[in-house]
Amino acid sequence: MPPPKKFTTVTPGEAELLKLFWQHGPLTLSQAYELYTAGGQTPALQTIQTRLNRMVAKNLLRREGNFPAVYSSLIDKENTRNVYFDLIEELAGNDLAPLLLHLSEKRSLTPEEVEALEKILHQHRGEPQITQITQINADDFNRKEKRP
Repeated sequence: MPPPKKFTTVTPGEAELLKLFWQHGPLTLSQAYELYTAGGQTPALQTIQTRLNRMVAKNLLRREGNFPAVYSSLIDKENTRNVYFDLIEELAGNDLAPLLLHLSEKRSLTPEEVEALEKILHQHRGEPQITQITQINADDFNRKEKRP
């Protein structure tokens, strides 16, 4: 799929719907509504229909056919990431540290995210990656090995 021509604002509800299209492919309104509400959300069917129509107007989705119309994503996940990364890079310039700090303050990082960030830092510093840290009990370390 070609990348979007420019940055398009995507609301949180639209982002959730895009994820459904990326996971499941083309969907009817009923299918999109069923999958969306299965995730715990409870908007009205008309709300989802309005979102889908707005997403068509934003060139995020394509609508084909009638009764039932089938919606499909016009952009893929990787292109969407690239658009957002380009915007972030443009806004932050070469100083990504404040952005990372802000993101880490908004919510706690998972252990997996911390590990991924550590790997990135090690790669940028040219340091070898530590794959496992073994803790040594001080008593075991100081104990002399007995040999027969």
